[in-house]
Amino acid sequence: MDMNKILDDTFMDVLIQRIVDEVVRRIKNQPKKAVVFFTGGAIGFRQSMDSLLKLQKDGWQLKVVLSDDGMKVLNPDAIQKELNLDVVYHSGNIKSQKELYSSADILIIGTMSINTAAKIATGVTDSVFLTIINHGIMAGVPVVAAKNACDPDDPQRVALGMGKSPQKYRQLLINNMKTLSDFGMQLVDGEDLYATCIGGTPTVSKDSSVAEPAVSETKEPTVKPTITGKSGECVLNKKVISRSDILKIRDAEVVKIPVGSIVTEYAAEAIDTFGLQITRI
Repeated sequence: MDMNKILDDTFMDVLIQRIVDEVVRRIKNQPKKAVVFFTGGAIGFRQSMDSLLKLQKDGWQLKVVLSDDGMKVLNPDAIQKELNLDVVYHSGNIKSQKELYSSADILIIGTMSINTAAKIATGVTDSVFLTIINHGIMAGVPVVAAKNACDPDDPQRVALGMGKSPQKYRQLLINNMKTLSDFGMQLVDGEDLYATCIGGTPTVSKDSSVAEPAVSETKEPTVKPTITGKSGECVLNKKVISRSDILKIRDAEVVKIPVGSIVTEYAAEAIDTFGLQITRI
C-alpha cells in the first residue's frame, strides 16, 4: 500500500474532522434570534418583559414589533430603552416583512389580546402585524405566546372586574386558544416565556380563583378627575389605566398619564370612542 496515499488520506480525515468541529462550535455559539410581538393587550406585559430580559441576558437577539393598538396602549419608547433596542418596529417603519421572520429561530407574542387571538385562529391577516405572524407560521417558525391577555380566566382580568363573561362567550375565547394550540402554538403565562423558549418546563398554571392579582387597583394613586378650564386637561396618575378610569373623565379633551403607565385594551377602546387625546408625562 502506498504510504504517501495513507498519509494523505489521514491528513484529509483530520482536516475534515477539524472543519466539522469548527462548524459545530460556531453553530453552538450562534446567538438565538427571536421576533417579539406586542399587541394592545396589557395584561401580563410586565411578566413577559421580565422573561425577555432573561433571554437577552442569555445572549438572545430580539427584534420587537408593536401592533397599531400596541403603539397606543403600551409605551414603545420605554420598551426600546428597557430592552436596549436600536428600533421598535411598527406598521409605519417596516420595510421588509420577510427580513423580520425569515432569520428568526422563534416568534414570541409577548402580549396577545383577545382580538389578536381570534384573528389568528380564523386566519385573518388584515394588518402588517398579523401578516408577519401569518408568514412566520406558514414558514414553519415556532411560535410561543403569552396567553394572559386573551385568557378569560386570567386572575388579573378577574381582578379588573372582567371575569363575569357568559359561559358561551367564555367558551368562544377558550376555543380560540385551543385552535391556536392545535396550530402548534405554545400558549403559556408571560412569566413562563423564558423557560419555554429555552426548552425548560413552565411553572404550573395558577388557579384563577385563588391567585393573587398581578395588579391591585386599591394600591394605585387615586384618579384626579379635575378638568382644568380652557385646556380640558385631566391627569390620571395611575400605573394601570382601566376603562372605568376613562369613563370618569370622558368629557376631557386631553388626558395626561405617567410615561410608564399601561392602558388596558378596554380603556384604549374607550379612548377611541370618546376621541380623547392621550399625552404621557
